[in-house]
Amino acid sequence: MRLYLSGMALLVLVGPPAQAASPAASYALIVGSNRAGPGQKPLKYAHNDARQVRAVLTQLGSYGPERARLLLDPDPASLLAALDTLRSRIEARNRAGERSVVFFYYSGHARARALNMGRQELPLSELRRRLVELPATVTVAILDACQTGAISRVKGAEPTADFSYNSVNDLNAAGLAVMASSSGSELSQETDRLRGSYFTHNLVVGLRGAADDDGDGGVTLSEAYRYTYNRTLVATASTAVGKQHVTLETKLRGKGEMLLTRPARASAALRLPARLSGQVLVHRAPGQSVVAELTKAPGKPLRLAFPPGGYAAIVRQRDPARALRCELQLVEHRETSLALERCSPAAPEEVGVKGQAAVDVRPERWALELGVGGLWGRHDRYNDTLDSFGFEEQVSLFKTGASYQISLAHSFTPNLALLLGWSYLDTGRYEREIHKGDETRQQSFSWSAHAIGLYARWTVPLLRALLNPYMQAGGGLGWASTEYRDPLPASEVLDDQLDWGYHLAVAGGMHIMPSSRWHHLGVYLQASYIYAPIIDNLVGDTHDSGGFAAYVGVRGAL
Repeated sequence: MRLYLSGMALLVLVGPPAQAASPAASYALIVGSNRAGPGQKPLKYAHNDARQVRAVLTQLGSYGPERARLLLDPDPASLLAALDTLRSRIEARNRAGERSVVFFYYSGHARARALNMGRQELPLSELRRRLVELPATVTVAILDACQTGAISRVKGAEPTADFSYNSVNDLNAAGLAVMASSSGSELSQETDRLRGSYFTHNLVVGLRGAADDDGDGGVTLSEAYRYTYNRTLVATASTAVGKQHVTLETKLRGKGEMLLTRPARASAALRLPARLSGQVLVHRAPGQSVVAELTKAPGKPLRLAFPPGGYAAIVRQRDPARALRCELQLVEHRETSLALERCSPAAPEEVGVKGQAAVDVRPERWALELGVGGLWGRHDRYNDTLDSFGFEEQVSLFKTGASYQISLAHSFTPNLALLLGWSYLDTGRYEREIHKGDETRQQSFSWSAHAIGLYARWTVPLLRALLNPYMQAGGGLGWASTEYRDPLPASEVLDDQLDWGYHLAVAGGMHIMPSSRWHHLGVYLQASYIYAPIIDNLVGDTHDSGGFAAYVGVRGAL
């Protein structure tokens, strides 16, 4: 299994001062890339992260929609061409004696010193050169480099090479501020529940007003950093990957505070009253997409700026198992207060899914399965040869024997696992009578077969990993011990031997993990077909000790 170190960087490059003190024109170039490079999986939420950033900039910043360009899945040449176009527009404004501000955002894959855009890379050194050459008064850039995994995904770069560290150093320039989504040895994460990264979600919520500590209606870089640091640390504390510490390095000495958004100018807003305390989750109605998740402390009100429309808030206070659902209608040019007295008890599924602040189902790493069942063995030429020598099979033609299996599984992703398993295959017993004069004796021939191998399993978790249908295939060694007995006083055992071979197996099944939070104990059902040509005789017949098998068992996961 490969873990990828990562980072998200927020940098502010301050260029030469403008010749005029006219109001600055603001431009944004926002890039979301779900494309995967070699050894990577396509991302799910890079486009969503980019759209969220564009929305907050156009709604609450000074970036008009016509000056906030969105690029989805570009290649490096297209991205650099967009930067060249932006440079031309800024140069035109400079010739008119006007100032310019640029906001650059990228969400996608990355390795240690480059952004991955499909099979092509954009080196950080080249990105730095293009950003520094922009003739803007101020350039702000956010780099969100991520790679997907289980229900909490590792985001990042190559093993042993920290993208967060390298982005700080490779993009370093005078008048620069860098905010990284994790410290040097940590892993950045994203989540299906928020449909994006923890860092970007908290950053956007902060820019919508949650980070406005002094209540002046604006969110500065330092306010956004403090809020994002605290919320990201809390959000990742209970995940399987571990805590994530946001870092900030700045070289803006003498530049003053960098204002990012002005939530006070929003056309509609949600007010959380001073007396309210608890966990608050706000989502759009009826789409159910999460737009804010935060912990409200008592003592002062909080204002969050959103577009007008229908929303719902899930509020959990003292009892984490109980929550209130508050229907909200945000109206143009009005601040709507969240009034708990007008809320109703939330449905259990809303408490369990949307009401759990920053807690995802932990992805399992190891699992042990113990199963018992039956195997419908095969009757082949090997069995016919025994019949021709006068032996009679002691079970029915469609013999069903007890079968057992033990498997140890390691999951690389929520979908892919590798199993090491042992199975007890078919058994056989044949007998015949030998007549010599007045003497009659009973001879017997029997065997038992086993298999051990490696199997790849592909699982599709359903209902928050409650039901997990899967398919698997693999193979490995097979062996069988045979025994030929004759009750002679001199030597009861005429011949014992051990035969070796191989086996192949395909299976389908489902494991059911009924725990509502951390799925660690459950049951499984499986149907298999096994091909195991293991036992040979002296006339060239080989017996297939496999067949169709069905199992039911218990499953423990960690």
